[in-house]
Amino acid sequence: MQTIDKAKANGLARFTSLVYLYTGFGIALWLVVANAIARNAGLSKAIFSLAGAHSIIFTILVVAVAFGFISLCNYFATRSYFMTFVSYVAFLVALSVIGVPIFYLYSAASITQALVVTSAVFIVAAAFGFITKKDLTTWSRTLMIGLISIIVVSLINILIFKSSMMMLLINIAVVVIFLFYIAFDSQNIKRIYAQAEGSESLGAIALVASINLVLDFINVFMSLLSIFGDSN
Repeated sequence: MQTIDKAKANGLARFTSLVYLYTGFGIALWLVVANAIARNAGLSKAIFSLAGAHSIIFTILVVAVAFGFISLCNYFATRSYFMTFVSYVAFLVALSVIGVPIFYLYSAASITQALVVTSAVFIVAAAFGFITKKDLTTWSRTLMIGLISIIVVSLINILIFKSSMMMLLINIAVVVIFLFYIAFDSQNIKRIYAQAEGSESLGAIALVASINLVLDFINVFMSLLSIFGDSN
């Protein structure tokens, strides 16, 4: 019994390490691709023109394409590691479009500081979620309601009020909500491993498990940058 428990603990540790390794890779790739697009004047101009003329439609399109690739990741997770990885990279490339403006709006120092702070709070929230004995699935409904509320209020502000103060409050709310999501998704790694234990597709499943953590990090990072960055 003790040997079995130790084997399970070692398996969970390896799986968790793989999930966080993919999370770090995903965040780095997102930043690198966004920066590469920002350095391409022609491509950046085309993106800004489209976003400026049809901001809501553009945002919905980018999110829809990104989530389309997430669906492909889930589909291929138990079928092909290679196709899961390709879909994962495609998801990050599609999502990198929303990161392009930060390289025009903020200094390198601000971006670096936001990355450091986000990394620190991410580690703390992830550690809490993984270590705590409390079942965080009870947060699921509340977090979803909070996220939907933020999206609705953001759209109202963009379309009607266009208030910088409201945008500041929205960004603060995003940071709070996604810190809770980081803890929630970190604990969820245990549940994912329990369901997939013994599967030959653990590598692909770890890729899929890292997607939510990547999204959590990006949301906290961009909101912190918006709050504290020296915007141009």
